[in-house]
Amino acid sequence: MTEKHVLITGGAGGCARYVAAELREHGYTVTLFDRITPDKVSVPWETDLPFVLGDLTSLADCMRAITLAQAESIVHLGAIPWNTERQPGQPYRPFMPVLPEDETMRVNTMGTFYLMDGARRLGVKKVVMASTFYVLGLGFRISQAPFTVEYLPIDEKHPNRPEDTYSLSKVLGEEILAAFSRAYGIQTVALRLMGVDYPHWRRHKFNETPQARPGHVGGPIGGTFQYVDGEDVAQACRLSLEVEGLEPFEAFFLSTDTTLAEETRVVVERCFPDLKEMAKNLHGYEGMISIKKAQEKLGYQPKCSWRNGPVKVIK
Repeated sequence: MTEKHVLITGGAGGCARYVAAELREHGYTVTLFDRITPDKVSVPWETDLPFVLGDLTSLADCMRAITLAQAESIVHLGAIPWNTERQPGQPYRPFMPVLPEDETMRVNTMGTFYLMDGARRLGVKKVVMASTFYVLGLGFRISQAPFTVEYLPIDEKHPNRPEDTYSLSKVLGEEILAAFSRAYGIQTVALRLMGVDYPHWRRHKFNETPQARPGHVGGPIGGTFQYVDGEDVAQACRLSLEVEGLEPFEAFFLSTDTTLAEETRVVVERCFPDLKEMAKNLHGYEGMISIKKAQEKLGYQPKCSWRNGPVKVIK
C-alpha cells in the first residue's frame, strides 16, 4: 500500500491526540507540528510520533514542517481558540492566559495563510481545517444581542454574522482555503466543530433540561446545546482526507449530539419562543444546527453520544 503522509498542526493540542491516533490506526504516517510539545500543554500527553517545533506564523517553519513530514495532506488544527481582544478579566475565560489583543487574528488568519502558502509551494494535495460553528456569529457575541436565526435547522447556507476575532478569524480562514482551492487546485475542507468535548476533559453537562426563558427575544446568544466528541472529530478528519468527489472547497458542520434530555423542538420552544414555528422542522434530538451535509457527503456517523451509555473518560 502506498504510504500516506500527513502533517497535523496544533499537534500538541487536545484534538490532535485523537486525530493522530485515528489516522495512525488507518495506516497514515503522522507528523505533529506545534510551538509547544505535548508534555508542556495544560493536559499533558505522551507520544512517540515525529514532532516539529515551530510557529504557524512563520512561512519557513510551515515549509520545514511540511517537508520533514513529506506531507501529501495536512490536518490544520492549530489556532487560538478564543477571542483575545476581550481579555484579560473576562468572566467566561478566567482560566485563559493573557495574550496580545490581536493574537487570535494574527495567529488564526496569518497562520492559515502561511500554511496554505507552504502547502501550494510544496505540492500538498489536500488540507482539512478545524473551523467552528462560531463562524455563524454564535459563541463570543460581543454585542450580547441574540443571534438572528433565518431558519431551522441551520445549515451551511445560513448567513454568517461574526462579531469577535475568533469567529471572524475562522471565517477568514475558510476564505483563505477556498481561495487556494480556486487558485492552485488544492482540495480543502473546513469542519465547523460544535463545542469539542474530550475523553480526557469532559466539559459539557449532559442530560440537561434548560429553564424557560419567557422574556427572551430572538435566537441564542451563546450555543445551541450541541457538542462534538474528540473521537468523532478524528473520524471526520479521516473521512475528509479519504472521501472523493468533493467540491474544491467544502464546509461541514460537525456535532455528536445535543446535550439535552428532551427533544430539541421542546427546548427551543421553551427557551427561544420566537423560534417556535421554525422549531417544527426539528425532529427528535436533531440539533438546531444540522450535520446532514457531513452525513451525506462524508459518510460521517457520530459514534460517541452520551446517550449510548457512560461517556468514555481518560484520566
